Formats: sequence, C-alpha cells, structure tokens
Amino acid sequence: MTRLILVRDGLTDWNAASRVQGSIDVPLNKDGLRQAKKLAMELANIDIDAVYSSAMARSSEVAKEIAAVKKLKPKKLKALNDLGQGLWQGLIIEDIKKRYPKQYAAWQESPLSVTPPEGEGVADAEKRVSAAVDKIAERHKGGNVCIVSHRIIKAIIKCHYLKMNANEIPVMLKKDPDWEEMEIDG
Repeated sequence: MTRLILVRDGLTDWNAASRVQGSIDVPLNKDGLRQAKKLAMELANIDIDAVYSSAMARSSEVAKEIAAVKKLKPKKLKALNDLGQGLWQGLIIEDIKKRYPKQYAAWQESPLSVTPPEGEGVADAEKRVSAAVDKIAERHKGGNVCIVSHRIIKAIIKCHYLKMNANEIPVMLKKDPDWEEMEIDG
C-alpha cells in the first residue's frame, strides 16, 4: 500500500474575492504563505518520501514549504493542475450563477453531467489526474507521498481511489480539510 498525504493549495486574493481560478495561475497571498508554513510544520513529524504538486503557483509554493522541512525537492506535474473552468475563470461565483444559472445549478448537483463553457469536464480531469497519481504510486510503491493540489483535484483523487461517484464532489468540497491521508494499492 502507498500512503498519500493529500494537501489543498493555499489561499489567494482570488479566493478572498470568491473568484473562480481554474487553470489561471494565481499566486498565494500573505495568508496563503502563512498557511503554507503552518502546513509544513503540521506535516513535519509525518514520514514523507516524496512531494509532488501541480505546476500552478498556489500549490507549488505550498509544496516547496513542505519539501523544505523534509529536505526534499518537490516535483511539479501539470497533470495535477486545477480543473480548467473555461469561461467561468476569473468570474465571481455570484456572476456565474447569474450568467449561467442552469449550468451552474446542474454542475453543483451533478459535476459529471456538466462542463463549464469552454472548460474541462470532471471525467477528463479524472483520467489525467488518476493516471498521474497511478504513476506516482508505482514509483513510490509502499512509500508515503505528499501531493499538493487543488480542492477539486483532491476530491477527484479521493473519488477515484475510494471508488466513489464523482457526483459526490460537491459534498466532499464542503468537508475539505487542509490535508488528509489515504492508502491506495500501489
């Protein structure tokens, strides 16, 4: 069994404004940097053999802090990047609800059934993410691997390896701790 330590990316100014980031690379803000340092200290006493992150600043900056405490070099993978939200990116949630009311409501109810306009579907993201995590697990078979990514990517990983339907993602996002552990075959 391979143990995954799944870590959520840090806070940005866009989070504070309830603005959808998706595949737009937004850096951590001061609170996000403080959060990254705090997470690194929380994980200091946990065995970690490798640290991976998405290639996006808001997760790779967190991974860098965790890896520094562990004296490891973090590895960035584009396959762990956030879900591309298409035309919803850069918009505030309330604007999305007004401009795309039916699509947004349907996405909240059943993420598998709706793709944001010009965005990436959850099923497509699940394929790229699970393929990447499978490779990571194979490379570190029986080890402890920290993966720093995004809320929805973390939920997709959990759904995939726990054999849950991806329509459970909205429920998972409501109970989304900064980090959590799970074991997978590999």
